[in-house]
Amino acid sequence: MNLKRLLLTAAITTACIVSTNLQAKADTYRAGKFTVTIDSDVYVGCDQKNRCIRLEDGTGWRDQGYRGITWSNGDYYYSVSWKEDSNEGMYLTIVHNNKRILREKMVAIEKNLLKVDLK
Repeated sequence: MNLKRLLLTAAITTACIVSTNLQAKADTYRAGKFTVTIDSDVYVGCDQKNRCIRLEDGTGWRDQGYRGITWSNGDYYYSVSWKEDSNEGMYLTIVHNNKRILREKMVAIEKNLLKVDLK
């Protein structure tokens, strides 16, 4: 899949797509060395040293059976995508100056729930 075409499609289809639902139930994921939290159209990505980036106003897109959300930050694009009607999972792709520098499968992180004993 041509990455430039994918990013261009994301920009063009913004007006056509009102909202995009994420495939998984969790909103925090591990993607290689990164932790990614997605809340509506907000992306927060953190590295192992807990240095984080927060991006807002993601653009939902569809292209050749794939869906996703892409956020931009200068010459960088951060995209979370998945194949429709598939259990393949979600992927984080980071592009810098039109060159893909990262593509990692995203794995949902279980939230720690506080147990309360009722007596």
